[in-house]
Amino acid sequence: MARIKQGVFSWEDVLAQRYQNNKPPTLPRRRYSIQTQRTDTRTLWTPQPQSTLLTKLSPELRLMIWELLLGGMRIHIVQRANRQMGHVVCPQTGACDVCRGGLPGMKEVDGGRLLALARTCKQIYTESITLLYTLNTFEFSNTWSLTYLRPTIPSDFWDAIRAVELRWAFPGHWLPCKDPVKTVYFSAGRQQWVETCRAVTSMQGLQSFTLQLSGSWFCEPVEKIPVFLEPLRELQLRRGWKLQLPRQPYYVKEIRNIDGGLRKRGIECAVRVM
Repeated sequence: MARIKQGVFSWEDVLAQRYQNNKPPTLPRRRYSIQTQRTDTRTLWTPQPQSTLLTKLSPELRLMIWELLLGGMRIHIVQRANRQMGHVVCPQTGACDVCRGGLPGMKEVDGGRLLALARTCKQIYTESITLLYTLNTFEFSNTWSLTYLRPTIPSDFWDAIRAVELRWAFPGHWLPCKDPVKTVYFSAGRQQWVETCRAVTSMQGLQSFTLQLSGSWFCEPVEKIPVFLEPLRELQLRRGWKLQLPRQPYYVKEIRNIDGGLRKRGIECAVRVM
């Protein structure tokens, strides 16, 4: 939990409190009686003999249909009004406002169309809902959005996510510094960054992770980058994960030193300049 002082608030306290106050409500806990505590009603359905789709097509063919409808997307996770989470399906045409660093319009935020298929009936829900998480890339343009999403979906769905991209213009002053002014900003943002890394490393099904440090103001010395990425040292993926740095001459020149410094600290990632 972020530290919040009583009385006079500093800028550090304001950011910490804002982070806590903007958190969306968590999912209500399911209550089970002794007789039904092992039963998950989400997976129970009544046969529908009148449905040609569910009776004539084999489970294998239905699964192929669900995969075509729900897979292969890049989904931007954003925060809506009233502390609610939403998403924007990226058109992947270069015309996406979120990809270009802007904010999505209200019409772009999908209020539930991705879940339309799963909401058709419980049988289709059971057959298709996990595919929505396993077959798509979830993109976060703010570290807060990633930690905010976690308590709003069932834990088994969170663990089903396989591909995550975290793209954000990280303020360089979040790194340790002897400057007392910058130290305040560092303390204010560090807690959220640590919580974000903890959420990423806890994803049991994660197979692909990309961290893109964008923006012209991220221009920290090579030796500070491993310090910043230290909370991700526990992220051990089979194929490793990717770190994308801003295309600045300094990083292009020092990319080998950056890669070597990360490996010395046990941080296994492929460094690229984009």
